[in-house]
Amino acid sequence: MYKMYTIKKLLPVMLPLLFAGEAFGQKDTAEYHSYKRMSLKELLNVKIESASKQDELLLDAPLSASVVNRVDIERAGCTSLMEALRLVPGMIVREETNGNYDIHLRGMDNVPPNAPFDIASNTTTLVMIDNRPVYSYLRGGTFWETLPVALNDVEKIEVVRGPSAALYGPNAVNGVINIITRRAEHKGPYLEANMLHGSSLTYADNISAGYRFNDKWSVIASGNYDSRDRTQLSYFEFNRNEYLTNPDYFLNITNDTVRNVDQRYPDQPLATKKYAGNIFLNADLSGNTKFSFSAGAQHSEVQKVSSENEVTPLSTATSESGYAAVRGYVHGLSTQFSYNGGTQSTDNDPGRKYDYHIAGANLEYNYTRGALSIKPGLSYTTAVYDDTRYSNLQTKSGLLNARGEIDTRSAFLRGEYRLLANKLRLVAGAATTNFNHPNGTYLSYEFAGTYKLNQRHVFRVVFSQAPRSSNIFDAYATKTIQNYPTAQHQYTRVQLESNPDAKLMHADMVEFGYRAQLARNWNVDVELFHMDGSDYNTPVYGRPYQQLEGADTINMIPVRSTTLPMRLHQYGATISLAWRYERLEVRPFATLQHTEALHFAPYINTPDAGTPNAAENNIYSGMNNHSTLSSTPAFFGGATVNYVVNDWMNVNISSYSYSSQVYYHLSNILFNDGIRGIDHIPAKLIINANVSFMPAKGLRLFCTGKNLLNENYREFFKADAIPFMLAAGMKYDL
Repeated sequence: MYKMYTIKKLLPVMLPLLFAGEAFGQKDTAEYHSYKRMSLKELLNVKIESASKQDELLLDAPLSASVVNRVDIERAGCTSLMEALRLVPGMIVREETNGNYDIHLRGMDNVPPNAPFDIASNTTTLVMIDNRPVYSYLRGGTFWETLPVALNDVEKIEVVRGPSAALYGPNAVNGVINIITRRAEHKGPYLEANMLHGSSLTYADNISAGYRFNDKWSVIASGNYDSRDRTQLSYFEFNRNEYLTNPDYFLNITNDTVRNVDQRYPDQPLATKKYAGNIFLNADLSGNTKFSFSAGAQHSEVQKVSSENEVTPLSTATSESGYAAVRGYVHGLSTQFSYNGGTQSTDNDPGRKYDYHIAGANLEYNYTRGALSIKPGLSYTTAVYDDTRYSNLQTKSGLLNARGEIDTRSAFLRGEYRLLANKLRLVAGAATTNFNHPNGTYLSYEFAGTYKLNQRHVFRVVFSQAPRSSNIFDAYATKTIQNYPTAQHQYTRVQLESNPDAKLMHADMVEFGYRAQLARNWNVDVELFHMDGSDYNTPVYGRPYQQLEGADTINMIPVRSTTLPMRLHQYGATISLAWRYERLEVRPFATLQHTEALHFAPYINTPDAGTPNAAENNIYSGMNNHSTLSSTPAFFGGATVNYVVNDWMNVNISSYSYSSQVYYHLSNILFNDGIRGIDHIPAKLIINANVSFMPAKGLRLFCTGKNLLNENYREFFKADAIPFMLAAGMKYDL
């Protein structure tokens, strides 16, 4: 299926706007035009907060970091927050279905190999909205479709690469993505409306309205709508190793017939359907007193590669959630309180539904005396997930069959000292974190130093370590996977059992960096990094045992989350360049890396598991082995070329590419035929173009083409092929 909304269908909407002229308002576009006139040095040295929790120039940031602002996103014609991350160096962004992406910082994806999707997805990057974590404690990671904000809400996206738990707590293992929302900047009313229509029935419409009362108070309310169809209707089936269109039934991994196709996939053409609303209140009462409040809600339904339904990679995931957050700053004391909760389903199956409630508080104080700055702090988070009212607790057919709670308590201290006339900057941070599961204290640290040779050359070195958080599934889930009779009054039951004491994955990093303005029109940023990951967990078959249930004898085969002896080594380099000449700006970036797995064995059982050859072929049988991890691309990167034709027209060409990969899914081990469960994903070059035109002040019309080369194949394990897309729309600012 490939549905196309042509420009002809958009003309009835767009033509009246072309001739409306000044009737749309007299927005002062000075900000937009002044941005175009900024020097290259000013463009690349925008302020960033996420690198050290204080506003500073990007040039001076002690960590590898990037900033993409709303003008960059707008010029590139991005249709979602996830797609906008393709403009950021060091990001792997692969589309699964129309508008749904698999996102990783610096790779280390599909780790460990042969694991379920929800383990091997990106569980090691912390995503935040205005410093508020939006991490999912179910299995880890981020459900991007549940974020209530859209591009119209975003001022900029700050990305910090490398372990940052000493600043932001556990889960910032590979880095941090911080989405900074917009504020009403000028006194009086604020209004922004966006409309985008495109191929595959793609709609992305939103509106933001607000008011700035005076120099202190401002408020914005926004509403967002996103709807997209898939680019194909077929589903890949693990068992028969082929794509099926409108099947009457599926075969699951154990060769059982699954006939509830319409229940699992009630809207087969659907890729995304989402409604969301937000409100943002900001008060700058004085230079030393600031306050902000935000709240919102969303409803989303997507088809993406998600939970393990043992039938196909795609799942129908739904979510209804709301949030509220309060931030305050008074004379160096910063506080933040937040709540996020709702009901979600990882697959359209009654047994995979759950309620969740996450509440957090953070308190820190910044003490500065001369060249010394010290920032101590405390944080607490409680995450409760409960599926007991949706699951059958006797047959244990639900997702968790439990009410689980993860409590996280952290204390941290960060210090900074400047010397040699501020040329040398030394930064040190450490944090201790306690969980209720597993019991114990986890240490994270960060040591960084920058040396500013002059105003144009800065060198940096970083040593850091960060752990991943505990998760609900490992600590609480007890689930019947299989239950079948073997004799009269005898049954064999394969059962997932919780393991609250499983070790937590962590990573260590060493990094060297260099930022410079080589000439008036040239800037460069180079990162050399080495990361070492260990204590990866995956479901593993353990020693069988027997138990009695009335007159029946149950032969139990336990499956528990178990820490593998495997370690991961990653070496890499990222280089970003920027060149500008008059109205032309070029920004290429690329990452080269090599990832190795040590002590890895392609088996999911312990030596005493009771499965065939378990004593020889188990998770420990790969000790001292070295192998290249081919699931992480050895190359990924992109470029943007922007040309300002005149004050009212802009042309942007952007590209994103990655090298070939081989994905190993859990079904590779279960089928064990060297074919099923393995996907060879070819290299891909994606070229986009966006042309925007301003016929009147405050009104911008645009037309964008995605994947102009029409490299019509999938980007993720047995997901949808992603072809060429054409879209057009408008943006109006008051």
